[in-house]
Amino acid sequence: MNLPDKRLTKVLMNLVERVKKRQTLSLRRLSSSRKEEIQFGRFLSNPRVEFESLETMLYAQCQADANTSSHLLLLEDSSQMAFSLQRNIEGLGKVDKGIVQGFYLHPVLTLDSHTGACHGISALEFRVRSQEADGLTYGQRKAARSKEFFEDKEAYRWRSSIETALGNLPLSASKTVVADRESDIYAVLVGLKSDLGVDYVIRSRINRPLIDGEKLYEKVIGWPVEHEFEVDLPATDERSAHRARLQLRYGEVVMKKSEVRTKKQVPPTWSSGVVYVSELAETVVNDQKPVSWVLMTSHPVQSPADALQAVDFYKQRWNVEQLFRVLKTKCLRFESSQLAEYEKLRKLMIVALMGAVKVLQLLRARDGTTQQSLAAAFQADEQIFLTHLNSTLEGKTQKQKNPYPTHSLAFGAWIIARLAGWSGYQSQRPPGPTDFFTGLQRFYDQYQGYLLSKEITKDVLIL
Repeated sequence: MNLPDKRLTKVLMNLVERVKKRQTLSLRRLSSSRKEEIQFGRFLSNPRVEFESLETMLYAQCQADANTSSHLLLLEDSSQMAFSLQRNIEGLGKVDKGIVQGFYLHPVLTLDSHTGACHGISALEFRVRSQEADGLTYGQRKAARSKEFFEDKEAYRWRSSIETALGNLPLSASKTVVADRESDIYAVLVGLKSDLGVDYVIRSRINRPLIDGEKLYEKVIGWPVEHEFEVDLPATDERSAHRARLQLRYGEVVMKKSEVRTKKQVPPTWSSGVVYVSELAETVVNDQKPVSWVLMTSHPVQSPADALQAVDFYKQRWNVEQLFRVLKTKCLRFESSQLAEYEKLRKLMIVALMGAVKVLQLLRARDGTTQQSLAAAFQADEQIFLTHLNSTLEGKTQKQKNPYPTHSLAFGAWIIARLAGWSGYQSQRPPGPTDFFTGLQRFYDQYQGYLLSKEITKDVLIL
C-alpha cells in the first residue's frame, strides 16, 4: 500500500476493519467517538489518500487468497449506484435514463472453480455519464455510436476489466470469464481467448449469422437433445425460485464477424462452442418465461459432462448479483450514504467491497466445500471467541451440532448464521447473505463485550 503517511494507513486499516465488523457504511455508526467520526470523514476527503492506493489494497486481498487456486472464475457485471436528484452530490452523472443521478460500477468477482471459494475483487471500473444533454435524437445518437471504435465505447469494459484482473491474479492459474448477455460482443469473444489467453462462458444476446448461412438460434434449436437434468434456480426479477427440468443441446459453430469497428483487426470468422439449455414446460412457474440460455464458450464441448460444466460456470454468475445485493438494498445500503462528493463515494466503495466480500466468503463457505480456513475471514482472537460461542449455540442432538472442523471457515459460517436466527438444521433453508450480514453485526457486538471482559479481568487477582 502506498499511502504517504503511516498515520493514514492506520486510519484506513481501522476503517476497513470497522466496515467488515459492523457491516455498515454510516461513519457515525462506524465510529466509537465523535473524534473518530471526524477522522474517518477527513480521511475520505484527504487528497493525499489516492484512490489507486485503496484499489491496490482491494486487489492484494484477492491475490493473496487466490494463490492456491488452479482454475479461477472471473465473474463480471455492471450495476448502477443511484442517488436522488434532491441531493447535491458533486461529480455524479446520469443513470436510469436521467431520472436519478449516480455512477456505474463494474467489478470482477473471483471464485475458485473447483471449491467455489470467494477470493475477492480482482478488478473494478467506474463509469460516470455526462449530465449534459447532447441535443440528438435517439436515431442520431445510435448512428453516432455506430461510427465509434469498440475500444472507445463503454462496452469495452467487458475486456479492459479482465485485463486489469489478470494483472492482479496468479499467473499459474487458468481463468474463465463468466458474464451475461451484455458482454456478447464479437470483439470480446475473440479478444478474451486469442489476445488475453483466457476462456469464456458468455450468454448469447445476438442471433448471429453463421458461415453456413444459418442463424445461431435456429441452428442450436435444431440440435438433438443430449441430456436432461434438474436444477434449483434462484429467484430473479423475471422469475420465481423453483426447481426446473432442463434439456441440454450442444455443439460448435463458426460465426461471421460483426460490423462493430475496432482499432485492432479481428478475424473475419470465429469458432465457438455453444451450449443450449431450455426448460420443459412442465416445470415453468405460472406464466413466467421458461429458462432459455444459449451459452457461448471457448471450452471444448464434446460430451454432456463438458456442457454441464459450462452451465455450472454460468450459474456461478449469480454471485455477482449477490455482491450487488449486499452493497445496495439489503445490507450495506451504499446508496443511502450521505457523502456529498463522487470522489469520496469512490473511496468508500472500495471499503464497502471489502466488507461485502466477507459476507460472500461466509455465504460460499456455508456448505463446507470451499476448503478455506477460519483465518480467511477472522483474526486470531476472533477465532477463539467463535469457539466459545459455538458451545452456546449448539443443541443437544447431533443434528443441532456444528458439523464442520473448528479450523474451517464453514465452522465460522455456521456460527454467524446461528447468531442471525438460522435454525442450524441442514435440512432447512440455508442461510443467505442477509443472514450473514446480520450475524456478523451481532457477532461483533458480542465480541466487543468479550474484549472488554478480558481487559477488566486481566488485572484481577484470584485467591
